[in-house]
Amino acid sequence: MQPLTIIQIDCLPFKIPFLKPFTFAGNTIRERSGFYLTLKTSDGLNAQGEIAPLEGVSQETIRRAKHDLTETRAYLTEFKIPLQKDGLLDLLRHDPHILNTCASVRFAIESAVLMLASQAANKSLAEFLGADLKDVQTAVLLQGTHQEVVADVKQFSLQGFKVFKLKVGDRNIALDVKKIQDIRGFLGQDSYLRLDGNRVWSLKEACIFAELVGRQKIDFIEEPVNDVSQLDSFYQQTRMRVALDETLSVVRSGIRLPGCCSSPLAEHEGVVAYVLKPMILGLVPCLDWIEEARFLKRKAIISAAFESPVGFKVLANLACLSGQIAGLGTERWFKNVKPIVNEQGIIKKELLI
Repeated sequence: MQPLTIIQIDCLPFKIPFLKPFTFAGNTIRERSGFYLTLKTSDGLNAQGEIAPLEGVSQETIRRAKHDLTETRAYLTEFKIPLQKDGLLDLLRHDPHILNTCASVRFAIESAVLMLASQAANKSLAEFLGADLKDVQTAVLLQGTHQEVVADVKQFSLQGFKVFKLKVGDRNIALDVKKIQDIRGFLGQDSYLRLDGNRVWSLKEACIFAELVGRQKIDFIEEPVNDVSQLDSFYQQTRMRVALDETLSVVRSGIRLPGCCSSPLAEHEGVVAYVLKPMILGLVPCLDWIEEARFLKRKAIISAAFESPVGFKVLANLACLSGQIAGLGTERWFKNVKPIVNEQGIIKKELLI
């Protein structure tokens, strides 16, 4: 099969306002902005990728992303895209020009290139990567006052949502504990919470929280302590299961070989899940983390960083590959955007093509 050849590269800015502000890790955002990268091939195919660093989470600024995109555009002109999956992924893992770009630019390039190859194969992105195209179940992202969060849990539980994500890390630990106790009253028998500590607490504070709140209806807590070296101590003292998110962006996942795992995260006993944000990590690195998670019998959960519909669709395709309930509960914050998550928290597979 002859490779695809990129002949045109376009980049346009976008900006999407929020219905209401969202606050996390000390940052409040009121809109999402970035760039859409469009790649066109000599045989008429075209695909988009999204570049949108998230303030307070991404390691790069939007200025750095714009610089990297400018540097990469000339290189991508006449870029050859292999049509065989393994060869293309090998190229994306090793190409120095792509590897040296920041994560959000890498995510956009990898998204567009992989979608072009999947179009040429007449497949969805999920199918091209080796997954079955299927409906994707999502979790509800909770944020707001105590009353707003409890009201959302009550409403979305009635609609059929099963999984809820709540950010914790209040300096007044009792407030977080009370919120979770009230939320539990509205969770169905097969529903549960995912907590996100955002590395705010010390080991002592995290252990106090875990002791007070208990483990009932809690799947795991992301990044409970501000020192990753204390994760094992937290788990040994509390037996509350842990997921990693921010830690992944500072640990190089590398290239996984079948039956081999070289990650320094492999030995953490209490870690049960990797929370993967492709906008923060890059798309292909997320594929490597998914492979590691499978090898270690951990969950790989695709999670949104408030992507626009362009990036969001890519994430939903990746969720087919990870096979876990996805952390894609960000759509409802956008103004004037038609959501693809339905009222029961499901993204129908026909919307992913």
